[in-house]
Amino acid sequence: MQQRLTLRKTEISYYILNFLKLLAVILLSLKITTTFLFSKENLQSTKEISIVNNNIKFKKVIPISQLFFSSNEIFYVFVSAQGLNLRSGPGLNYSVLRLLPRGTHLLSLSSNNSEWLRVYDPQNFEGWVYRKHVIFYNPKSLGKLNKNNSSKQFRSILEVGILNYVKEIYELKKLNISDKLSIIVEDMGNREIVTLINPEKILKSASTIKVPILHAYMLKRSERKLIENSNHKDLIEKMIRFSSNSSTNNVIELLGGLDNTQKILKQTKSYKHIKLVEYIPENGRAYRNAISVSDLNYIFSELWFQRIIGNKYSEKQNRLVSIEMLNLLNLPGHTWLKDRIKAGTCYSENKTVKLWDKTGFVKGSNGNAGIVEISTPFGRKAYSIVLFIERKDFHSITGNAKRWFENSSMHMRRISEMTFAYFSNRYKSYNKCGLHLLIQHTKNAF
Repeated sequence: MQQRLTLRKTEISYYILNFLKLLAVILLSLKITTTFLFSKENLQSTKEISIVNNNIKFKKVIPISQLFFSSNEIFYVFVSAQGLNLRSGPGLNYSVLRLLPRGTHLLSLSSNNSEWLRVYDPQNFEGWVYRKHVIFYNPKSLGKLNKNNSSKQFRSILEVGILNYVKEIYELKKLNISDKLSIIVEDMGNREIVTLINPEKILKSASTIKVPILHAYMLKRSERKLIENSNHKDLIEKMIRFSSNSSTNNVIELLGGLDNTQKILKQTKSYKHIKLVEYIPENGRAYRNAISVSDLNYIFSELWFQRIIGNKYSEKQNRLVSIEMLNLLNLPGHTWLKDRIKAGTCYSENKTVKLWDKTGFVKGSNGNAGIVEISTPFGRKAYSIVLFIERKDFHSITGNAKRWFENSSMHMRRISEMTFAYFSNRYKSYNKCGLHLLIQHTKNAF
């Protein structure tokens, strides 16, 4: 009897031991599986932290996105390779989630000494990148310049820098004193106007008026007073993409002529200075149509915030029409037709910078209106920029107007570079383009 009891105890001990081993294997498997899943893009890894609330201790799970903003060890990194694979884990054997182009900005919790970095973009993605192909950097502050400006009557150091730049090129006779700058720059993130110079000045609109004409077309189509067909779509694409003057005149006719198109735009009660009084001849020499930079900034702002056809229509309708118009403004045009915001600047080759814009030129008036979107460590940020250089008495421009156009375009591009530098610095991006120019002219102003 005693022998049977001893044998039974031995069997029970054996079963318990095997059960514990099996349980350990299961727990280990769960741990490995969880770790693997957390490396995938569609799941967020978490960290448990203890919190004391009303003397009750409990644990709270924090997503990886929140860890970046609660950690004291956040590093700024910038993709230096032409293209860098974002992977699901720290190694070449992990899957590629996406390709990051040169110029992409990221946040990292991994130190400079790590071979693989865990990186994060607040608006888009998280994953791992190879250390060799990124640059660690510390954002530079323009705090001293901002402090100097705090007691002045300026909206920003960008406005100060631009005003001083124009003053100096007048003094150096690099620009005729009769050539006047009108510009408005708005941060699309917080709707702050950071530069405002001659915003209400009535300007020769040239081809920039084609954007309001497109707006009038979309309004009439939304009211179902115009039944669109493939020919109409072809006309508006040629009008915006290739700046076709004949297509523009045909669109005006579709809208009921000059007076009716002007009436449609005035009924929005948003255009204060627009004047559409003449068709555009094939040579483009239309001098009586007029607009202001504030009018153009209005339409680009409404497009960006997807409310271009107004409160009369649903959010979905506004979104679809706004996206359609932005897509047209983003299409590549003639290779010889260069914009004055990005093309020819020190950031023209930066593929992370997106531009939606429309240019316009007629003798004595050179303009460009658009929205620029840039990569930052805190996601993509955008700003509008509308700028014109105009000489009222265009007859005083001697010789070929091309020389005047090229000179004014060059100065517009330098101003655009300063604007790019300002927003790159504001959102802590790694950038050298235009920064020296911005600092130099801001310091000189003080």
